[in-house]
Amino acid sequence: MVDIELKSFPFDSMKVLNEESGQMEGDRKYDAKIFREYFKMFLGNGVYYGSFNNYGENGLKVVLDGGLNIKVLKGMGMIEGADFKLTDDEVIALERPSTGERIDRVVIKIDDTLAVRKTFLTVKEGNGTTPANLVRNENIYELCVAEIKIKSTTNLNEADIKDTRLDNELCGIVNSLVTIKGEEIYQQFKEYVDTVTENLVRKDQDSTITGKIIVQGGIEGNLKGSVDGNAKTATNATNAQNATNANYANSAGTAGSCTGNAKTSSSCTGNAR
Repeated sequence: MVDIELKSFPFDSMKVLNEESGQMEGDRKYDAKIFREYFKMFLGNGVYYGSFNNYGENGLKVVLDGGLNIKVLKGMGMIEGADFKLTDDEVIALERPSTGERIDRVVIKIDDTLAVRKTFLTVKEGNGTTPANLVRNENIYELCVAEIKIKSTTNLNEADIKDTRLDNELCGIVNSLVTIKGEEIYQQFKEYVDTVTENLVRKDQDSTITGKIIVQGGIEGNLKGSVDGNAKTATNATNAQNATNANYANSAGTAGSCTGNAKTSSSCTGNAR
C-alpha cells in the first residue's frame, strides 16, 4: 500500500539540526497565509454586526461629525481571513472639491505585501460622481463601509452619507460560510413522521377503520355508534345471553346500535344481546 500525503496543519514543531546553518531549528513552520486560507473557509468578508462585542448596528458605521468631518465608529471585521479592529471612534476630515461634487469611499484595506503587512482605515477619493475602484488582488483587498458625497459649496449632511456595510458586493456582514439545507432536512423529517403516523389514531381523533377486527382477551371501554360484523365472544356459547363461557362479551360497553355478537347494546340484533 502507498500512503498519499495530504495537505494538513497544524502540527507540533520540534527542534532539529539545520545542516546549512548548524543551528537547532523548528522543523514545522506555518505562514500566516495558511491560517487565513483556513479561516476563509468558514467566515466571509465584512464587519461584525448585531450583538457581537456589544457593537449592535454601529460597528464601523460612518456618521456625520460636523462640517466636512466624518466619524467612523469602533468595530471589528474579517477581510480575506484576517481579523481587523478599530478600537476607538475615529474622526476623519475630508477635503472639499474645487468645483461640483465628488463621491469618496471609506475603505478598510489589507496590504499583504512583505514591505507593509498591515490593515488600514482610509478614504479613497472618487473621480467626480464616479467612486474610486476597490482594489482586490493577490496582495491587496479593500472593503467599502460607506460612500460620502462631498459638495464644493456646502458642508456635509446626513443624506450625503451612504452606509454600504450591508452591501455584499462592497463590504458585507461577517457570516458563517457553513450552511445546511434546513428546508430539505425538515421535509425529510416530516415525510418520516407522516409515514410512521399514517395508520395511528390519536386519542381525541375520530377515525373509520375498515376490515376485520379480532380481539383476544375482551374489549374494555365504551363502544359508541354502530358496529357491523361479528365481535367474537365465546367459542363455546350458542347464545351469548345464556352462555356461561361468554366472558369476552361482557365488556362491550353501551353501543347505541349494532349488528352481530356485541353484548349490552340496547338495539342489537344477533346473538350477543
